[in-house]
Amino acid sequence: CVPGCASYSRKQIDQLTDFVKRSQIGAQGLIWIKKDEQGQIKSSIDKFYAPEVIAALVERFGAANGDLMLIMCGQMRKTQKQLCALRLEVAEQLGLRNPSVYAPLWVVDFPLFEWDEETQRFYATHHPFTMPNPEDIPLLDSDQGKVRSWAYDCVINGVELGGGSVRIHDSELQARMFKLLGFTEEKALAQFGCIINAFKYGAPPHAGLAFGLDRIVSMFAELDSIRDCIAFPKNNAGRDVMIDAPSNIDDAQLEELCLTIQLPESK
Repeated sequence: CVPGCASYSRKQIDQLTDFVKRSQIGAQGLIWIKKDEQGQIKSSIDKFYAPEVIAALVERFGAANGDLMLIMCGQMRKTQKQLCALRLEVAEQLGLRNPSVYAPLWVVDFPLFEWDEETQRFYATHHPFTMPNPEDIPLLDSDQGKVRSWAYDCVINGVELGGGSVRIHDSELQARMFKLLGFTEEKALAQFGCIINAFKYGAPPHAGLAFGLDRIVSMFAELDSIRDCIAFPKNNAGRDVMIDAPSNIDDAQLEELCLTIQLPESK
């Protein structure tokens, strides 16, 4: 609910709709409801829902006269991320974010697993070597969705500047994690055999943390893009315009590496 923004024009709302439909965000669209200064309600879903249903939504949002409501639908976690991007964009447009104020925080208690609706299975939120919170280990076999990880991110003004986690150092727990993530013993050995074999010699409790220096520099220099802090930045199409990459490779180079390129047939 955006206070005092019922005066937004159709063009402004269309711009927000285009913003959330960008490939980086991936929303299907944006529902809007306006409650003008006289308390009259108008929305983009008037012809789909009865007035009392829309009025109930307005009441649920706690909207006052002059407010604008923006609604998105979809799978819970995905839609939450999309709404977060929309919230930050609206705040930017309204001048609510003061770039001279730095608000650092540590994000902890991440869920260890993330449920994927398409494949109907859990995936590791970070990676399969993240240590579960010892208090939640009993939940691994009964309620994986409630298991917290021993992971942490450093965030300033909504931008992740670094992160890491405590790693699993127990071979039995690591094997259990692989099994929960759908790895057969053979597949786990094929992909992570070097790590699994290293556990035979013992591993001390250990943790890791990595900071993105380019992000830190871009934030404190008040730059809009980290591309200005990277030696060889890529453009929006993923190309390095300085060295013209990616580009075609000579057949001799491919033959030397025993590689063959098969391009899709043009339709």
